[in-house]
Amino acid sequence: MRLDLYLRITGVFKTRTIAVKACRSGFVTVNGAPAKTSSEVKEDDVIQAVRPDGSLQTYRVLKVPSGSQVPKKDRGEYITMEGADS
Repeated sequence: MRLDLYLRITGVFKTRTIAVKACRSGFVTVNGAPAKTSSEVKEDDVIQAVRPDGSLQTYRVLKVPSGSQVPKKDRGEYITMEGADS
């Protein structure tokens, strides 16, 4: 699954457009490398994202959804936040 879609589906970013802008601006890395929006997400990938408030958040991919929707109540099955720094 594409990184930008994964970030939107799992709630890291509110919209896919915001996820795309964050990736293109260099605010998102996957496994320590700058991420492109078309990067494929795999289980156990570590994603770091600089949030609009400037905080750095680290996420671990638990599972990749098979569809284009994930109910909010089920998002914890797909991604977990590992830490936050200011």
